[in-house]
Amino acid sequence: MKEEQTDIPNIKKVIPIDTYGLIFQFNNLEYRIFEPGKSGLYNKNAFLAYPNKLKSFTFKVDEIVWSNQVSFDKRFIYQNSHSISLDDLQRNYLTVSFKNQAPTTEHKTHHEYRFYLLPLNYDEPFVLEESIGGGHAEMGGSVRYSLKALLNSADWKDHLEKSGCAWAIDIIEQNTNDVEKTINAIVSEICKRSIF
Repeated sequence: MKEEQTDIPNIKKVIPIDTYGLIFQFNNLEYRIFEPGKSGLYNKNAFLAYPNKLKSFTFKVDEIVWSNQVSFDKRFIYQNSHSISLDDLQRNYLTVSFKNQAPTTEHKTHHEYRFYLLPLNYDEPFVLEESIGGGHAEMGGSVRYSLKALLNSADWKDHLEKSGCAWAIDIIEQNTNDVEKTINAIVSEICKRSIF
């Protein structure tokens, strides 16, 4: 039988980020970051150190459960996480997908297309990037988009296909008026596709 947890707010949203952590939004609108490495959890739960395994979860209002059936209740998460400022929230990013398309006319061995999310920056959450050549003096660059600007960009679908995430095109096109819903659906699909 689970311990009564009425003093801990329910989990509303969980977002994996590329810095080996999870951002939890609780139903009191508080955001907290859970960083397993800083909490000393790798010793007993080494899988948390692997990005694809860390992302392979589902959650309910009172717990998070990974594909290997390890679970933490909301009290544990709350007690092993810390508050995060709005500025820090908006800077965290999540890689949706990237793929090397070399050889191309620009480079023989390294021409990566990447698609990122800034999942809590609703103004410009979508990032399209090209990495050409790699290393200190590489060519390429990145552009951040609002949902409207992304949809008005001429080559965004081609970029997502070259990034290896053509599946995200349908999600974006189905949610053209709701950026938060779009981001949530992409994050959910990333978690489903994560390999344990």
